[in-house]
Formats: sequence, structure tokens, C-alpha cells
Amino acid sequence: MCGICGFVGLEDDGLLDRMTASLTHRGPDDSGYFREGDVGLGHRRLSIIDVATGHQPIYSQDESKVIIYNGEIFNFQALREELLRAGHKFRTQSDTEVILHLYEEHGPDCLKKLNGQFAIAIYDRKRRSLFLARDRLGIKPLYYTAQPDGSLLFASELKAILRHSGFQPTINHAAVHDYLALRYVPGPGGMFNELQKLPAGHYAEFENGKLALHRYWEPELFSGPFSDSEQQYIEGFAERFERSVQRRLLSEVPVGAYLSGGLDSSVIVAAFSRLVTDPVRTFSVGFDYEHDELAQAAATAERLGCRHTEINCRAEDISLLPQVVHHLDEPVGDAIVIPMFQLAREASKQVKVVLTGEGADEVLGGYLFHRALLMGNKLAKVLPRVVRDHLLAGAVSLTPDRLINFAFDYPAALGKRGKQKVVDFIRLLGPARLPDAYRHLISLFDERDTAELYTDEFRAALAGSSAPSAAPISRTTAPYLNKIIDLQFDHWLPDDILMKQDKMSMASSIEGRVPFLDHELVEYVLRVPPQLKIRSGVSKYLLRKYAEGVLPREVTSRRKQPFYVPLEHYFEHPDFQDLLRDTLSEKSVRERGIVRPEAVAKLLASMDRGEFLYVKQVFSLVVLELWFRIMVDRRGCL
Repeated sequence: MCGICGFVGLEDDGLLDRMTASLTHRGPDDSGYFREGDVGLGHRRLSIIDVATGHQPIYSQDESKVIIYNGEIFNFQALREELLRAGHKFRTQSDTEVILHLYEEHGPDCLKKLNGQFAIAIYDRKRRSLFLARDRLGIKPLYYTAQPDGSLLFASELKAILRHSGFQPTINHAAVHDYLALRYVPGPGGMFNELQKLPAGHYAEFENGKLALHRYWEPELFSGPFSDSEQQYIEGFAERFERSVQRRLLSEVPVGAYLSGGLDSSVIVAAFSRLVTDPVRTFSVGFDYEHDELAQAAATAERLGCRHTEINCRAEDISLLPQVVHHLDEPVGDAIVIPMFQLAREASKQVKVVLTGEGADEVLGGYLFHRALLMGNKLAKVLPRVVRDHLLAGAVSLTPDRLINFAFDYPAALGKRGKQKVVDFIRLLGPARLPDAYRHLISLFDERDTAELYTDEFRAALAGSSAPSAAPISRTTAPYLNKIIDLQFDHWLPDDILMKQDKMSMASSIEGRVPFLDHELVEYVLRVPPQLKIRSGVSKYLLRKYAEGVLPREVTSRRKQPFYVPLEHYFEHPDFQDLLRDTLSEKSVRERGIVRPEAVAKLLASMDRGEFLYVKQVFSLVVLELWFRIMVDRRGCL
């Protein structure tokens, strides 16, 4: 795993060195450069495969093409054999060189043959053209900016592009609004108007100052038929999942796994343990509160014979937040990034690669909002809109807050504000409103909040921004759950779940691999009947049935708990209070000009109620201010 960067059309002495140096944490083992006129490619290497000879950049046989890349191709050995039979000759044993030869043989169609996670840059010296590509699901990031003068810069992280003094970006107000709503920045744009993220499953070709984007893969919205038996689907899942885990053990350096008390990581470790002879190194993080899963994780590790390490995330660890925001590149208003950062930092002391559980909830229907949307759709079928909007919504409004809490599988109190979100959700029920209902459920600040939150100046700037169009409503006959799952591939998965996994692991020079997102497994699961994903309110039914054969019953029968950071128990800590006084003081808020100081003061006062929504809203504002200081004001870590 590595960091890549480069440019075409720029004459700037020292720029390539500055860009590449900013990515040292992604690849501390080696560096490599290609320079030719106004073209530069830079590479930082984390040596995992072909440690001895895998130095980048790598040139084609006739040296007409040069490649740098970030990632792992898990089927590269089989592809290498194909290419050898076709007459290609190799200088290394690396997957990097396989990609280059495959590109020579098939052009952009080579991407369809790759099984892995990757961001690729290939420069054709004869045509003076640049080829950029990103893996199907967006596991590895790739940012770029096409400049008005016809030049282009790209990098694994935004901070490398910011090393170019000629890059003078302006704030994308629509992205700020989206961040406050979603707690992450949805692509393909970014927080700067001039910055883009190469979408998952796409490649780009840049030639003669023109950039063309092409999609080579997209998830299938499957409508059926679902012809196999339940047992056949379980066996089909087991075969592909275990093959995915086995592929991700490919390494010349130590491999470990993250292990929570939950099902996703437990089945990964169970499959991992059966494929190796030595004890699996596992790593867990906890929070020292009643819903902490450290004890369950330790019990699972003991049953599977693992070499287990655990750490505790405490209130004082909020002091890590500026460093975390620096590594994220984009604001993420989810406190989970702090334990993710700590977990990678601890794991990097023992391994260079970790298997992680991201993606299971997305493709198998594991989130609370999946079940809420399904239930809402059923209600919409039996209750007329007038009944839903008035009688049902009114009844929920009158229900005591504590009873609303019991209806949700969540380790914190929704309170009055959370109850209002439930009422608003009821009024969004129905197939035609699915994109709106989905966004509402994953949103933090909604229209009720922003009505009082934004300054007049920011609201005016936002009105002049070009916001992305809403996701189209699918008219297919696909099951409703499949439509819900399909929405997540647009930006939730690549721009939130996978972005923070990549940035937090690479901050400590460790590679994260995600077995649940092997594209062959994803394509199979998308064709599994929805009732094998959620059955009678039980999420990830298919995974649970598989787990019964590889894990003890006390693990498979555990109630699902979200990986939750108890901010409502932390905010009174002196370190947290110091951070609030610094970032959300009246002076800081007023000078930033986005949100009203009076609204922020009201939010700060509301945190005492113990409702997690208010604490999360405050945390998101803190992260936003830290991001501005680091990436815009160029203060602190950058």
C-alpha cells in the first residue's frame, strides 16, 4: 500500500518532491520519482508484496509507459501467468508490473480483470497522456484537479495537491452544507470547488489538456429471479467469502485483523484462523462504558486462539482530534475516527496489514436505517398518507421520549430532538420518497436545524452554489431493500465508510483490507434474495447462518451493537471543554461566518440534556472548524 501523486502540464521545480514528501506516512519504506519536462509522478511505498524488487515507478519493456499505483491486486499471480503465455516479459515479481503489462494488452479494459483495491496512474510518454483509475468500490482514494491553464494534478491525499502554490482553491458552500447534514463530504466534488474525487468504478484519460471520465463497473440493482434454495445461497456466500479472506492474506509481511465483539469481524477472524497455523494477531478498542464490547471481543479471540491486543479510548483522547482531521483530508463529523486512529496506531506496532469488517452492513442490510426504511415502506402500503401524516405522526409526537428510546436499538437517548426526526421520517414514507427518507435518516443537521444555524451570508453563498442533483428514483421492479442498498454505493460507502478506513489506517502506515468488499462477493450478495439479508427484523441473516458453522453460539447470538463512541459521557472532560472553548468560541464562530454564534451557544447549552444528537452536532462543528484551520488557514498539522 502506498501514496501516489503527480501532475501533467506544470513546470515547478521542487513541486514533485513536496507532494511526494507529504505522503510519507502512506509509504515510509521507499520513494520513487519520474520527471520528464512538465510531467512528474511521485510514489511513496509501504512494502508488502515483492519487497525486494517492487520499487516504483515501473516502466514498460520499451519504456514508453510508466506506472505508479497504490493498492493490492489479489489475483496478480494468475494474471501474470496469462501475460507470460502471451509473450510479455517481467523484470519484477510485483503486482504493479502486472497492471502495466495488462494495460498494454487490453487498454482500459484491463481494469475488469483486476481483483483488488487500487488507485492507478499510467503515463504514456509517446502520446503524452495520463490514465487514472480507481477500484470498483472506492477502497483506495484518488483526488485530482484540472486547472484552467490545461494542467492537471492528482494525489492519494488532498494535502499533496495543496503543496502546489498555484492551486488557490475556493470553498464549495454546497459541500459544507452536505457535510453538516451527512457528517462527511459526498463526491464526486469536495470541500473545494476546484477539487474532484475520481468516483469509484471509474477511470479517467487526460490528453491535450482535456479530461474524460468513464465508468467501467457499477453495482447491479437486481430484480430477480431468485431461483436458488436458502442452503444454496448460504453455500455460495461461504465459498466466495472464504475465498475473499484467503486472497487478502497475500503478503510478505505480518497480517492481523481488527476484532470487535460483533459478527462481521468475528467471521473474518474465524476464516482467517482456519487458513493459517500461527495464532492470528487481533486488535480491539473499547470505551469503558456499559455497551463496550471489549469483553466479548476478548472472549472470541480466546475461543479462536488469537494473539489479542486491546486498547481503551477515553475522554482525554479528544486531544488527538487535530491530528486526526489532518490525516482525514476532508471533515468527518463522526467521533469513531478517534478510536480508528488509535487502533491502527497500536496495530502498526505488530503488523503491516489488517483485515477489517467494513462493507458487511452495507451489502447485507445491517444498519438500523435499513430496517426503518423497510418498516416505513410496509406502513406506506397499508396506511393512507393522510393517516400517516396526521394520526401516526401525531401519536408519535405525543409518545414519551423514554418509550421512543425503547423502540430503537441504540446505546444513547434520542430525546425530544430525536423524536422529532422520527416524526419527520414518517411524513417521508412511500417508494417515491425513498432518496429523501434515506438522506433524512443518515443526516445529522436537517432543515429544522439549519433554519436557525446558518448566517445570512452563508445562506446567500449557498443559494449561489451548484448543489448536486438528488439521486433518481428507481423505477425498476427490484425489491425495496435492494433499492436501499443501491443508494449507499453512490457516496456513503466510498466517501465515508471507506475513506475514513483508508485515511486512519494509512496515518500509521498500515494497510487495511476489506474481505466483505471483494467485488465478486459483492456481485453475488446483490443477487441474494432480500429475505436472506433481513428476516423478521433480524439483520444480516445470511451472514448469521454462515457464522453458525464457524463460530460458537454465544458469538452468533449476540445482539448487534453499533461501534459507538459515548460522546455524551465525555464532553464534560476538561480536554473536551478546552477544545470547545477554542474552536466554538463566539469569536471563532463569528470570524468563520458559516453558523450563527447564538445557535452554537444554544447547542452547547443543550448538551446537558444527554441527548446524543446535540453532542454529535457540536462535535461536527468542532471538526469543521479544525478542518478550516488546517486546510484553509494552513495552520497546525498541515
